[in-house]
Amino acid sequence: MTDKNHSSAPVSIAVLPFLNLSGDPEEEYFSDGVTEEIINVLSRVPGLQVAGRTSSFTFKGKNHDPQWIGAQLQVGHILEGNLQTTGEQLHITARLLKANGSQIWSERYDRTLEDIFDVQEELAQAILDAVKIELLGEEPAIAFKRYTNYKEAYQLYLRARFYHNKFGGSDDYQKAIGYFRAALETDPSYAIAYSGIASCYLNMWFYRHLPAETALPLLKEATGQALALDSAIAESYLALARMQMLYEWDFAAASDSFRKALELNWNTADLHGQYALYLALTDRPTEAEAEAAHALALEPFSLINNFYAAYVYWISARFDLAVEQGRKLVALDPSFWGGYMITGLNLITLKDYPNAQDALETALEINYNGITLSACGVLFGLSGETESARDILTQMASLGKTSVVANYDLGIVNASIGEADTAVMYFQAAIERHEPPMLFFKYILRDWLSDRLHEKSYRELVHMHQ
Repeated sequence: MTDKNHSSAPVSIAVLPFLNLSGDPEEEYFSDGVTEEIINVLSRVPGLQVAGRTSSFTFKGKNHDPQWIGAQLQVGHILEGNLQTTGEQLHITARLLKANGSQIWSERYDRTLEDIFDVQEELAQAILDAVKIELLGEEPAIAFKRYTNYKEAYQLYLRARFYHNKFGGSDDYQKAIGYFRAALETDPSYAIAYSGIASCYLNMWFYRHLPAETALPLLKEATGQALALDSAIAESYLALARMQMLYEWDFAAASDSFRKALELNWNTADLHGQYALYLALTDRPTEAEAEAAHALALEPFSLINNFYAAYVYWISARFDLAVEQGRKLVALDPSFWGGYMITGLNLITLKDYPNAQDALETALEINYNGITLSACGVLFGLSGETESARDILTQMASLGKTSVVANYDLGIVNASIGEADTAVMYFQAAIERHEPPMLFFKYILRDWLSDRLHEKSYRELVHMHQ
């Protein structure tokens, strides 16, 4: 075996969702969770590129041949299998295939549920043993990290991840938090469950599901507890980095946290996607685009990573590419509001108002909240439909009685219709509260508002933001 493989692309594999043969849809979380944990274990192996969870799960329940899946995910190997639980008995069958369909290895495991951790480790090691001679050229070093030794806590954690990974609304995140907390009641030292809670609260704050005064203290508490219990978890440093970047606006601290997360797990798509956003916001567009491309190579079907790749293009003023990325999102999942919104917002900048309206009104129908309302309001204001923009302000005032409507949301619509003093009042409040959109405010000023705010207000806001 020569070293030529070490100088070429890394060995690549996709772990497809294990089939649930238990006959109980409620057990779906378990087969999904076992698959996800095997992905997580393998992603820590240097020299092995593992397709991300979201992209692998795109093929759940679909009958495609390995060669086609390999081409879609850009991998050379496929792991597939099935799982069945009968009482306390666990049966797992796994097969490792080349992308051309030829089988490299297969194994059946019959154990008790108490052995689930051992089975996961054996599976991961068997996969590595099956490819190491032909592809890796050496005995791979792999550290199997157990986050808990309690079966009940692990099963609750898997249920929590099932709802967390839906990238849905408030109800899904609340269910996830409930299961994470139940796992911690079983095992109070289960650090990664706190990381999951932190991720839920950050997303609920960022996407207007919870007010800052509710979400942020809980986010900080969960992140701190995760790190106090175990300082060697990439997910905890990612949660910390996102909090430091998106809320605290402390980019030096965020840089350190991203570095630690990347050292602990260099092969996680979500980590690279968020790091790409950090690089874009620190004026390193070339590095940001390379990092976004790496995230998408790992997770080509990930909604969140495609979403943030569009943000990277927008920040770099590559609006055509941002629109293209938005339309790719729509094609990936027509029920996801984010694809329509990122498309519409960039079409506003390109002054393609009719197509922008089509996209943004679709986003509003799917996800009626302050984010989508303000996007429609900006469209109407900048395209001269002032009365329609004022109607959006009325809707936001009504919605704000029961849901989160950010100061930014109200400010941007007022700015778009020339209500400069009112807009500045809201923007100042948004900056003081570190509302998420204000992190991107200099790009919003660049693209939309430089001729909508009088010079004094413009200077004041730029100064405050800096």
